[in-house]
Amino acid sequence: MNRALLTGLLITAFMLVIALFGPLLAPHDLHHQVEIKYMIDEHGNGTFIAPPIPPSAEYPLGTDKNGYDLMTKLMYGAKYTILLSIGIAVMRVLIGGLIGMIVGYYGRQRGKRQGEESYWSMLNGIPIFIIVWLIMIGISINPHTSPFLMSMILAVVLLVIGVPSVASTVKAKTIIIREKQFVTASQSLGAGSWTIIRSHLFLHLKESFLILIVQEIILILALFGQLGIFGIFVGGTIMYPDPVEYYSRTNEWGGLIGQLRMNFYVDQWIFYVPLIFYVILIIGFHLLSKGLEKRYEQKFSKFSHL
Repeated sequence: MNRALLTGLLITAFMLVIALFGPLLAPHDLHHQVEIKYMIDEHGNGTFIAPPIPPSAEYPLGTDKNGYDLMTKLMYGAKYTILLSIGIAVMRVLIGGLIGMIVGYYGRQRGKRQGEESYWSMLNGIPIFIIVWLIMIGISINPHTSPFLMSMILAVVLLVIGVPSVASTVKAKTIIIREKQFVTASQSLGAGSWTIIRSHLFLHLKESFLILIVQEIILILALFGQLGIFGIFVGGTIMYPDPVEYYSRTNEWGGLIGQLRMNFYVDQWIFYVPLIFYVILIIGFHLLSKGLEKRYEQKFSKFSHL
């Protein structure tokens, strides 16, 4: 039994439900806020109610210091964290995979000189986080555009920067496959280059593409978290100058972690709630990746993949 795959599927399926139906499942409206009030019970005992409210029956995950329900924030922000990371990863693999197959297939016709530095390897060494931060810092703080448009801008940046890494990985796999006898036989029979790429290379790489998508999702989620720690939130950052505070416009989970990180020292549940959900999400995709790798290893160890 492939427990890693099953567990990963269950976790990611649960998270996808939250991403797709979060606002419908949220216990409160996104703008619902706890009011500061003083209540006197029937025995004359007074209770002062003010945020943050710890986890309770009305607020299962508690509220932040401004009185907004954390569960509601997570429900509304899930689509930006999960769906956006999946969309970027799929586009990375589609574009990078196509480039990698083409470069890997045609590259053998040009040959390779000894000691030549690989262009793709050089691109893999670029510190992605620093580049994204430098690009986004000037446009993410107090933007005038909508959260959706800011999310799309970040998605395009991550897509463009991530394609070379995917292309390099696919290229290396393509170089191995193109030397197989069935590819040589197809060439001898007069099959065109695009026919070989479509009918042989893609079919032999499709399992790798699926695993690569999941791995890219994990990388993008990690990057969301890194950017969030430094005040760059998906959908844009609202900054208040006095005192300096950063707020996420979309409640994306990485942004919530960055926004609420100072609560690590007081009212810790405010920080740990989004962090726990974020870690569970990454673990789910990690288990899914490992489960898929194990499944395909077992499959192709029994049957020849020709």
